[in-house]
Amino acid sequence: MHFTPIRVAVLGSGFFGNTLAMACKDHEDFDVVAICDLDTASANELAGRARARAISDPAELATATDIDLVMIATPNHTHAKATIALLQAGKSVFVEKPLAITADDALAVMAAAALSEGRLLVGHVERTMPGIKRLFLEARSGALGTLLEGYGSRSRLVHVPEGAEDWWKLDRSRSGGELLHEIHELDLLTWVFGEPVEIRTTAGAPRPVGTRVEDSVHKTTLKFASGAVAYHELSTSAHVPDWKFRVSGTEAAVEADLRTAVVRRFVDGVVTEQWGIFDSGRANDSLRESSEKKQAYNAVGAAGPYWMQAAVESELVEILAAMRGQDSVLLESPATAVLAGVEAMAQAEAARGVAKIESSAALAGV
Repeated sequence: MHFTPIRVAVLGSGFFGNTLAMACKDHEDFDVVAICDLDTASANELAGRARARAISDPAELATATDIDLVMIATPNHTHAKATIALLQAGKSVFVEKPLAITADDALAVMAAAALSEGRLLVGHVERTMPGIKRLFLEARSGALGTLLEGYGSRSRLVHVPEGAEDWWKLDRSRSGGELLHEIHELDLLTWVFGEPVEIRTTAGAPRPVGTRVEDSVHKTTLKFASGAVAYHELSTSAHVPDWKFRVSGTEAAVEADLRTAVVRRFVDGVVTEQWGIFDSGRANDSLRESSEKKQAYNAVGAAGPYWMQAAVESELVEILAAMRGQDSVLLESPATAVLAGVEAMAQAEAARGVAKIESSAALAGV
């Protein structure tokens, strides 16, 4: 069967907009027709390399007749508004994670998607990595038995250069905070286990970020309707790094270790099978090499590692399937993780407020 290429517009010409545009340009099933950015010079530069037209007004994307799919790669706080407008215009939308940074916005996007002729896909790229997708399919098939527990971790020391405080990723009002911006493992947990019925979060370990002080550690426990429980941890201050995702059932457990690029299946503590995060040896080597490097924010102009390119290629496979009416892991539970993350952050904020009140009372001798 012959399919015509998917006509794509990319909204946002920053680092990931560049990544998506050039990946689509090099893929025979996608045709990049437009690059949109309020920064005209940036849009023109990327449009020239992608052989597309440059647009400076995002409203034009909604009315363009030669666009099938808009890929949104703008700062997090802009995702919901742009996604809703495009869905209401009948466009299909691929939006980088997180879907939104508030619960109200996430629910509004879902309402727009329910009424739209277009499809909504969220860029939870780890779902599309071949080794993790296989882990998910094992869990869903019942091969692990009844699911009992999960674990997700992204812990490392992140270096923030001097003078970087104006960068949007370091501004919680624009990024949504670290827990939402680095939502990948929380998404994997809710993707496998479903919507949590109970969430308990502790955040702390304050660390200076520019002129502000931000929590650098989030510890979250989730309980699901089945009775299964999961633990999620995120740290930007950990000198001992950890990057894992694990699902355990009554018959077996499977753990993806992204620092070693290996997925292992365990039965009673013994490894019975293993496979790579990627099907490509080069991509797995790149992932291992990247995990050993210094983790830094605001590395302007830095090129992405090869494993990231391989991950985006896997993501394009899932986007293509969705656009052609086939099953895709990017169509499932688009808002579950962000709603859980917003609730977790709200709990952390409330707990911090209680602690401040108690501390003030103690100082006053109450």
